Amino acid sequence: MYILLWYMFSTSLSLYNKNLMGRDRFNFNFPLLVSAMHALLHAIITGLMMTFGGDRWRSPSKVSMTMSDYFLKVVPCGVAAAIEICCSNASLVFITLSFYTMVKSSTPVWVLLFSFIFGFEKPRLVLITIIVVMVVGVSLTVEGETKFDRLGFGLVLVAAIVSGLRWNLTQLLLQQDRLGMNNPIATLYYLSPVMFITMLSLSLLVENPIDQFKHSKHFDSLSHVIESFGLMSIGGVLAFCMTLAELYLIKSTNTVTLSVAGISKEIVIITLSVLIYGDVLSQKTLIGLFISIVGIIAYNYNIHSRKKAAMNSKSIANFDKN
Repeated sequence: MYILLWYMFSTSLSLYNKNLMGRDRFNFNFPLLVSAMHALLHAIITGLMMTFGGDRWRSPSKVSMTMSDYFLKVVPCGVAAAIEICCSNASLVFITLSFYTMVKSSTPVWVLLFSFIFGFEKPRLVLITIIVVMVVGVSLTVEGETKFDRLGFGLVLVAAIVSGLRWNLTQLLLQQDRLGMNNPIATLYYLSPVMFITMLSLSLLVENPIDQFKHSKHFDSLSHVIESFGLMSIGGVLAFCMTLAELYLIKSTNTVTLSVAGISKEIVIITLSVLIYGDVLSQKTLIGLFISIVGIIAYNYNIHSRKKAAMNSKSIANFDKN
């Protein structure tokens, strides 16, 4: 159920953001400000839910988070999430949605590498081989891009790398009941203010929105101001629903499962990009995409085989006991 909701909201948000920020679309060239407004909306929604939801969203252990836990564990996760989202949104100003999606498909590589670091996965030859295959696929995709933009590529690559760190840090938070963040609402409640402050700071430093508002067609009248903030709010609701679905998936499975399961969603987005925006995919790009998919399928098969072997071993052990 959660994975279907994630597919729906994630695909809708990708198409929505491209239409909002693409140069050849609405051209709302304040991607960092958009990200900050989304985080602010998340903070308000989760704040209301935590305040009026009684004990439903709070940890049953009634443990209060210490300042040390907040700054050493919550803040790094919030900053990583903010950087990943800002870079993702900013890249859509410069590159096509299909190219963005294909480069972002390298996220499982970074999730795996950080999973090795955090101890969620053990480095094994088969996993390293799968990583190499996916890297080769993404490299061919980059070489075959017909509308390559260096800045856009750099931004989406940073987003993919930080995304791997982000979700491993999130999994650490969700697995520690003593922090009182063992459910997605509480996690967003603590992370959203950090994300908002980080994103707003980046927006003020890079975009200088207050000064740019004077020259932007999106803020030259009251009706345009209302329209702009309304559009940002719609995206914020989509992002909130998508993030909740992601967090519930991580809570019930793990970050690697979430990343790998996204391949079908990415294929759908690439197909829609070609049909809706007329994105052109070169032969080399298609070969790279195919290789990446092979790598992800190989990983899926490896995980399924390991789980099946573990279940068989457990069944045999239980049979021997009886």
